[in-house]
Amino acid sequence: MADDLTSILIIVLIIMAVALAFSIGANDETLSALVGARVLKFKIALFIGGVAIGTGMILFSSGFVAKTVGSDILGEGITYTTFMLLTVLISSILWLVIGSFAGIPLSSTHSLVGSVVGVLIVYAIFQGGVNPDTALNWTKVGNVVLSWFLSPIFGLIITFLLFKLIAKLYLSRLKGLNQIELSEKYFKWLLLIAVIFAEIWVGANSGEALGILYGLLDNGSLNLTQYYIYAIICGIFACVGIYIAARYVIRNLASQMIDSRPSEGLIIQISSAIILMVATIFGLPISHSHVIVFCIIGMSLAQKKDIDYKALGKMAIYWFLTFPVAAILAGTIYFGFFSFGFP
Repeated sequence: MADDLTSILIIVLIIMAVALAFSIGANDETLSALVGARVLKFKIALFIGGVAIGTGMILFSSGFVAKTVGSDILGEGITYTTFMLLTVLISSILWLVIGSFAGIPLSSTHSLVGSVVGVLIVYAIFQGGVNPDTALNWTKVGNVVLSWFLSPIFGLIITFLLFKLIAKLYLSRLKGLNQIELSEKYFKWLLLIAVIFAEIWVGANSGEALGILYGLLDNGSLNLTQYYIYAIICGIFACVGIYIAARYVIRNLASQMIDSRPSEGLIIQISSAIILMVATIFGLPISHSHVIVFCIIGMSLAQKKDIDYKALGKMAIYWFLTFPVAAILAGTIYFGFFSFGFP
């Protein structure tokens, strides 16, 4: 009976991981600048972006962020149980739903890692024979949390400096409207390359779905072949998510970017892609949306535009709350499972 329940839970977790991959694509806004600049037809842009995000997810599934979430943040000798992974998913989804009703763009990455910490603390306290101090790889967790603070700041700085550099060396030397318009036409095609590059790293840094699968690989529920098969399926569903569902988010945001210059979108996409690339190489799951927000702030500062600090402060409060709230929520849910004999 217990084995049957475990098998069912593994199937449920795989399905939820694939659904997460779909939602990652469905909520991605990276193509907005490209669509707003009208570089490609809408459906072609969706297809290219979908292929890019799926490619990134598949190519970097062998380790990096997936390994960090699925194994490395756990203490030595600790592996996820199926109920741990189920709790992490339930907690993450609940907090994100709450954030959606509040109208706040929360980070699924922060929610996921916070949930893992909450689950492992409760597991260590009530399992017996497990030291809470060693149940988690606190050095790795600390590095991940530190990257959440540094990545937006570096996104702001890189965007600010990149705009100032390009403006001084090139944009300021353009004379007349005709030269500016011709220049922006060239920037449109550079923007296409930058968006593809950014989408690849968005997929590569998405540790939610692959982290769950890697956890199943680490605890022996999946073998390596099965893991790669499901990783490919996740990549495909991320692509489908962009093409089917993200079109609404992208079209809405793109309509607000019609008056923005392709050169501005190019700088923001390059900056965010650089941050995502470096974080992925170091196996650090970060929030793409947080990085993008601060890249936009960096652009506004460079252009001496007004910034809505009130709205930014509201978002910051929820960003700070996500990790501890997700940890408490996950710990509470897992304690319920544990109390009924489901470790």
